[in-house]
Amino acid sequence: MEEIKIDLQHKGELFKPIWKKLITAGRANEGLRAEWREQLSKIQQEIGFEYIRFHGVFHKDMMVYHEDENGKPVYNWQYIDSLLDFLHSVNLRPIMELSFTPYDLRSGDKTVFWWKGNITPPKDYEKWSMLVGTFVKHCINRYGKKEVLSWYFEVWNEPNLNLFWSGTQEEYFKLYKVTAETIKQIDTDMKVGGPASSGSIDGSPPWVEDFLNYCTSNSVPVDFVSTHPYPNTYPIGSDGNQREGYRDENGTYNSLIWLKDIMNNCGYIDTEVHITEWNASPNDRDLIHDTMYMAPFIIQNNIKCLGLADSLGFWAFTDIFEERGAGRSIFHGGFGLINAQGLEKPSYNGYWFLSRLGCEKLYSGKNYIVTRKEDKIQILMWNYCHFNHAFSDGVRTGLSDYDRYSVFENKEDENLQIVIENLEGRYKAVTYVNDRENGSVFDSWVANGTTENPDTDDLAVLKANMKPKGSICYLENTDAYERDITIKPHGVVLIELSKVY
Repeated sequence: MEEIKIDLQHKGELFKPIWKKLITAGRANEGLRAEWREQLSKIQQEIGFEYIRFHGVFHKDMMVYHEDENGKPVYNWQYIDSLLDFLHSVNLRPIMELSFTPYDLRSGDKTVFWWKGNITPPKDYEKWSMLVGTFVKHCINRYGKKEVLSWYFEVWNEPNLNLFWSGTQEEYFKLYKVTAETIKQIDTDMKVGGPASSGSIDGSPPWVEDFLNYCTSNSVPVDFVSTHPYPNTYPIGSDGNQREGYRDENGTYNSLIWLKDIMNNCGYIDTEVHITEWNASPNDRDLIHDTMYMAPFIIQNNIKCLGLADSLGFWAFTDIFEERGAGRSIFHGGFGLINAQGLEKPSYNGYWFLSRLGCEKLYSGKNYIVTRKEDKIQILMWNYCHFNHAFSDGVRTGLSDYDRYSVFENKEDENLQIVIENLEGRYKAVTYVNDRENGSVFDSWVANGTTENPDTDDLAVLKANMKPKGSICYLENTDAYERDITIKPHGVVLIELSKVY
């Protein structure tokens, strides 16, 4: 049994909580819906993020850009204003992904997603520059320069993949240069960055080194570097087809180490790093996303990667998400922290646990961290279980709609002993437990009949089983306090100590 010894007089070290910086969503137009806004408002009340990022701010369904019969640009900001006004009301600022090409500015007809975002380079870079500049100036006029100076402007999404950018690398660099220079002409303190590249088979950040070398050689500004290090690999199976697999449990950490090394070697040592997409996989039908695996996955990776990035943006906050249309099941493996019916998945609880932590780290280990927030102490512990070898190698036959845990390594309960020293006075200890039997809404759904179209009563039962289980006790003045904790596989336990005056 591992011992966690906590001296309440111990002084720790301050850290920046990378999990708090950024949350993400599918596309801008989805942010015009009432249910989307209700879910995001709830997240902001219970967890609280600082920034949000999404696709499609210039897509045709936002009605931003048209050209009249003479080819003159016509702008319409009403939908964007509605979205940004709402985000402002819930204390969120944008990492504004500038994409995709407005239909009247497109150079071709290639699109992506069910909603057909145009991925071709603009036919006229001068008009693209006018669009970007007019948009930024509109935002300044509406929200004030001080506010917009706190935003980030990210150029495109995953241009290294022809799924998202039909042009060449050289054409993307031109797009970036034109965009960055346009924004900097408005105010040199505006923050612009990229290349927003995808993950890769080996975990390296695609295009980042080439992008930084290009910007250095051409004196193009870079205020932040963004990339998407999903912890996956794509081996070729015996049938010759590519599979979706998973790297080991350090996949995200190793990718960020690799990214930092590249940035340092290119002379961008102190440049901000924003991971503007991240999840257990980039597959919006990955059944793992609904399971209890996600809570310790989120917690362990965020804590392990402290200091390696300025944000680790979870993709995405809701299953109101339509890249491939609506999911057929209420638990179809969508990215969201919350499903379309408003049910909070274990991933939601993972971020809720992280949000309870203070920013002074007292102690940490492989499966725990102890922090302080004012006169409160937080002890967060988890039992992470990784995938078995076959599933990691892309063999998905062990995964089904209702059996989603056979693909993990067999692991025992985690037993920890907490020893608290210098416990002076009286403390309230609140313990929260989240595991397959306590607060996993997917497991509750399976236990209650897996109805695909839940009615009001069904949803009430599921909502009653989606929160961690809490209990309270009081600790009196004593030299030391000991407590044994058992954490089930995929489980999380949080103990919050509050001084009682």
